[in-house]
Formats: sequence, structure tokens, C-alpha cells
Amino acid sequence: MNNTQILEKLLKDRRNTRLFKNKPIPKKLISKIIEMGTWAPNHRMTEPWQFVVIRKGSSERSLISKKISKYTKMNSKNTNPESVQKSADRGAGEFEDCPLIIYVCSKKGKNSEETLENYSSTSISIQNMCLYAWTKGIGVGWSTGKPTKVTNLYKILDVSKSSKIVGCLYIGYIENKSDIIKKSRKNHLEKTIWK
Repeated sequence: MNNTQILEKLLKDRRNTRLFKNKPIPKKLISKIIEMGTWAPNHRMTEPWQFVVIRKGSSERSLISKKISKYTKMNSKNTNPESVQKSADRGAGEFEDCPLIIYVCSKKGKNSEETLENYSSTSISIQNMCLYAWTKGIGVGWSTGKPTKVTNLYKILDVSKSSKIVGCLYIGYIENKSDIIKKSRKNHLEKTIWK
């Protein structure tokens, strides 16, 4: 395959996943994944991203895990207490047991336009990380849900409250790529306006 074919395959094959092996990722490889994130385009070279690595077994991991459980119980629309408890336990356990968690934040800009540009660039940064990780047999589950909504998160992460958490990344060696559901897209022409 040539470079174009390799890139096209990578773009189409990569999937959001949390089906991970219980295997640690070497620190050097974690650092490389983060480095690839910093090569995202960013207007005015603001380099607005900040990465917070939450190691397995850390006190921060345990604290956020408990807060995910609490958040689930407090915000569930389900009226069955057993189901709610199972959901809370599952969410907390998934966070606690994940081989690696990285929070990615975007710095506030000088004005609303720059803040939006920063957020967009940080999103691209995460996509860079996801694509690079995939080439190494590492999957990423990008969450903007419960792990980003728990109380006092900015304090726990030691990031400025003026920044925006763009995502919590669940990261690990992929258990079995064949178990990941293949997805399709609508024809791009349905989403394209030609003038």
C-alpha cells in the first residue's frame, strides 16, 4: 500500500473503543502519543492544549472513580435502584480499571473567537492522538460524559477553571480489533453543497 492508501485505511478503521487488555502502556509511548497531539494545527500558534495523565492506582484515579459513581446515582433518570447501582459501579469500575486515562483541556483565548479556535485545535489534537495510538495497537475511548462532569474536577486535575475539558480519554492496548464494530458513513455527497 502507498501512503495515501495507508492513511485512508487508518482514517476509516479507527474507532472509539474501551475494549482493552490489562496491560500497561510504557511511559515513552504515552509521551509519544501526547507529542503527536501537539502537532495539530492551531491558529496563531496558541498551542492551547493541556494534558493530564491519570495513572492507574493513583489517588486521583480513585477519587474521580468514586465521583463518577456518585454522579451516576444523582443524575440517573432510571427509577430502578438496582439498575442505577449497577450503572454506577460499571462506570466507576471502568474508569478505575482502565490502563491509562488522559484528560485533555483547552485554554481560554483572549476573546470568544480565540477560545473557539483553541477548542477546535484541541479536538484535532485528540484526533491526532487517537490515530497515532491506533497504529500502535492502542485504542482510545473519547468521553465527554460522566468523567468530565464530576464535582471539583478542575481542582483535582490542577487546571485553570477558565480552561475547558475537551475530553477524558480512556486508553489501552486493544483487546481484539475484530470485536470492534465496523461503522459506515453516509455518502459524503449527501453532506456536501456545491455552489
